[in-house]
Amino acid sequence: MEPDLQTRPLGLYIHIPWCLGRCPYCNFYALDYSRSAFADYYDTLLQEKQLWMDGGIQALSSVYFGGGTPSLLSAEQIKLILQDLELLPGAEITMELNPIQINEKYAQALASTPVNRLSLGVQSMRDEDLRYLGRRHKAGEISQKLQILREAGFTNISADFIYGLPGSHSAETVASLGKLLEMTWEHISCYLLELTEDGPLAKDICRLPDDEELCRQYEQICRLLKSKAYHQYEISNFAKHGRESRHNLLYWEGNDYLAWGAAAAGYFRGRRYQNAADIARYRAAVLAGTKGGIIDEDAQDEQDYIMMRLRLVKGLDFEEYKARFGRDFSQGRQARIRKLKQMAFITGDAAGLRLDPRAYFISNAVIAELL
Repeated sequence: MEPDLQTRPLGLYIHIPWCLGRCPYCNFYALDYSRSAFADYYDTLLQEKQLWMDGGIQALSSVYFGGGTPSLLSAEQIKLILQDLELLPGAEITMELNPIQINEKYAQALASTPVNRLSLGVQSMRDEDLRYLGRRHKAGEISQKLQILREAGFTNISADFIYGLPGSHSAETVASLGKLLEMTWEHISCYLLELTEDGPLAKDICRLPDDEELCRQYEQICRLLKSKAYHQYEISNFAKHGRESRHNLLYWEGNDYLAWGAAAAGYFRGRRYQNAADIARYRAAVLAGTKGGIIDEDAQDEQDYIMMRLRLVKGLDFEEYKARFGRDFSQGRQARIRKLKQMAFITGDAAGLRLDPRAYFISNAVIAELL
């Protein structure tokens, strides 16, 4: 059956929901920045940390500061959050970073903290795209910002890139990514723009490229990154050798991760939990000694495990699946597996199953069929 949960790596996600300005495409829980509210939130975060510390935490393999805009934290605040946490040797500590905040003083201060991996919200190398996305930096500034971080000593830097904007075409999308790749990055994450019917950009849903064009953009993005020696290890993520995001791999491989901060969701010792997506309710829960609202007290959800594993290029391992769920993966799925193999959407052997690269863009539909 399932291996001892304590033997798995443990990560920590910390959500900082404040932003200097809300991007209209963002669907994450975020708020407009307020100095006093931010200070109160930080105090609550430290109290939540203490709740977990009092119960005992095993050594962490990774920490991820996400948001919102976690780079609003000062170097001293970052150090205090990480203080007294046991970190495994070589632990990966990532900070999402807004390019407009990068200057020499900030980079040097950040380099004095344990943060050793940065994720920059570049999103595009076309100024018209950046304006549409509500980003306040300019494409021409990115090279200088990156150089500042390099000179401060950071050697593991990722860039986010968004494709599929309204009215976009593959040629301009690939050209934008090509400009990004004129710089040296250890990791690239490429995300399809998703607009919601109740969001600020809802009026543009009708202008989004059709599925054929989106697939073309995705395939050309993959082809370009491969030509630049980026290894695709997950549907949306590409890395130089050995530079995969170890923290995100925890999610995709079904391992444990704690989650601190409003709206943060975690999975720990067979339980899924989530903090309230409301500052006041989050604070009240922490003051009451509550460590997140339990969503699901069952062990690793089988469907979620399958979906996450098949997002990885290496796919799903049958032996590991059986160890977790006590049965063979193919049990009851033989006909669906055979059908998807005949359609060239999945490949596999006696050891496991994985998506065919031609099915990456339609992965949700293929995985749903398998489930």
